[in-house]
Amino acid sequence: MGNKKQSAMMEHTLQLLLNRNGSADQQQKPFVLALLTSHLIGMEPGFSYLKAIKDNAMLNVVLEEAVLEQYEKQEILRLTGAEKVQIDNEVQEIPFHKLDTVLLPVLSFSLVSDILALNEQRPLVRIILSALLAGKKVIALRAGADPFHPIWKMKGMDKGATALKGKLNKRLIELKSFGVILVDYQDKIDLKKENSKTLVTEETIRFAYQQGESVIFISKNTIVTPLAKDTAKELNIAIITE
Repeated sequence: MGNKKQSAMMEHTLQLLLNRNGSADQQQKPFVLALLTSHLIGMEPGFSYLKAIKDNAMLNVVLEEAVLEQYEKQEILRLTGAEKVQIDNEVQEIPFHKLDTVLLPVLSFSLVSDILALNEQRPLVRIILSALLAGKKVIALRAGADPFHPIWKMKGMDKGATALKGKLNKRLIELKSFGVILVDYQDKIDLKKENSKTLVTEETIRFAYQQGESVIFISKNTIVTPLAKDTAKELNIAIITE
């Protein structure tokens, strides 16, 4: 059997393995880290949201100490269905390599302000900023910081000045520009991280050559097939791992 035919078969096998691994990853429950802070309109909707997703996720909770003035740890475990609850100052290190999503079920005004101010001295903000910079999903329930959300009317707190509501809404838009995904209680969300594995094939190399490229940059998780390596050598294209 010719070397090129063997390489083509190897390429096909690698693609099958990559797809199989992707399917296996999809079957695993995503690791979700929920960050809890207190809020003047209450925390119950956030608790209910966490309880609703717990069957589809491996849920851990990190909370600010002020939350314990209203709820005990065991009560939060019961209300959220989380597997683990920690106070923010107890957290030594976040395993970002295992983490799929950071979830903010209670989005307070002060939390939004501190994120926008890049206040890394606040532990929850430091986790959020680290997650955003690491390319992790950060999802927030918008109700707590959206002055036009119906929940504010239900609480009788929808009568603020137009200028105040406008400023709060502007900060919410700015938060979204940071990469935070804003959702509502009824929205279905994908808690899994994107599959970052990529396969570089002969076709990839030839396309780069046609585009006049002499260098291809790849990530550590990228698989380069033997045929792609041979083609890159033949066409004088360098493959560099970033």
